[in-house]
Amino acid sequence: MDLRTLVLFLVTFTAIIAVHEFGHYMSARLLGMKVLEFAFGFPPRVAQITHAGIVYSINAIPFGGFVRILGQDDFAIHQHGEGDPGSFTSKPWWAQAIVLVAGVTMNLVLALVVLTIAFASGTTAPTGDVRVDQVAAGSPAEKAGIQVNDIVASIDGRKITRSQDLVAYVRQKARTEGEVTVEIQRNGRPIPQIKAVPRADPPEGEGPLGIRLEDVQGPVAVALPEAFGQAISLAGDVVSQIAQLPGQLFSSGGGGGGPAVSGPIGIFQVTGQVAQFGLPTFLKLVGVLSVNLAVLNIVPFPGLDGGRLFFVLVGGIFRKRLSPQVEGAIHAVGFLVLVALLVVVSFFDIRRVAGG
Repeated sequence: MDLRTLVLFLVTFTAIIAVHEFGHYMSARLLGMKVLEFAFGFPPRVAQITHAGIVYSINAIPFGGFVRILGQDDFAIHQHGEGDPGSFTSKPWWAQAIVLVAGVTMNLVLALVVLTIAFASGTTAPTGDVRVDQVAAGSPAEKAGIQVNDIVASIDGRKITRSQDLVAYVRQKARTEGEVTVEIQRNGRPIPQIKAVPRADPPEGEGPLGIRLEDVQGPVAVALPEAFGQAISLAGDVVSQIAQLPGQLFSSGGGGGGPAVSGPIGIFQVTGQVAQFGLPTFLKLVGVLSVNLAVLNIVPFPGLDGGRLFFVLVGGIFRKRLSPQVEGAIHAVGFLVLVALLVVVSFFDIRRVAGG
């Protein structure tokens, strides 16, 4: 295990969760709730200072953190701080909802900030060049003179900036057995146009022209407004992918490959890999992880902020809070389910790392 990767992983995750908890902390204080503790890591406690009645602590397990608010997550029959004007449950439902949503909001803000910085400072992204990575022996491409590392500039006068566009066009032409004219750049210079006829029925593993393509990646920096737009776009893509995940898991039919998600072990491995590509790329990982935490935490599942928000909204609609003991039991069951899911995902992470 790489110690530097472990430290970076722990610091990264703790920072993302600390920003989340800071959202709860600040909104609670602004709405007049009494904050009891703001903690980095989990007990046992290593050090603490107390200021204005709030304990700020550093704990021995350096993974995440938490905020304790008077009356929140207290499901006893006689709740601590019951009747106290600074208690979480003494505030109106809308104030409780704001505090619960504030953590997710801060994670989205963090994601947009770090992603904007990443795109503005220059992160690895497609440059718009499409390169020939492989040419099959005896293929139309080889006969026409296309070589590995050639850059495909255009085909039939159509400018090419993405490999998938070229593939789609060539497949369409192959159905009519039409000839294509390809403009190539070789060693940075254009060469005479190349003509080839795509095959309608190529050998297995080969395309109509018999070439494998790749989108060239390189450092690309953009102006702040465009960087912010790209940050929003990437965050939206992440949200969309997470929304599609349940359907993908059910449609896989338990094919034995394990879930297409990663837990702490998988994220630890990715952190070490991404850190080698420089700060902008690492910031993109931080942004993606922060969006993931935000979306997953707002899901209305017991034990998560979204689950707590659900009970607060139901209480606000019906003007009556569910029995604290029943709500506490539901959250406890939800927490156990989440732990079980974490164990399952970690098991498949270990299998993937071990090559299983």
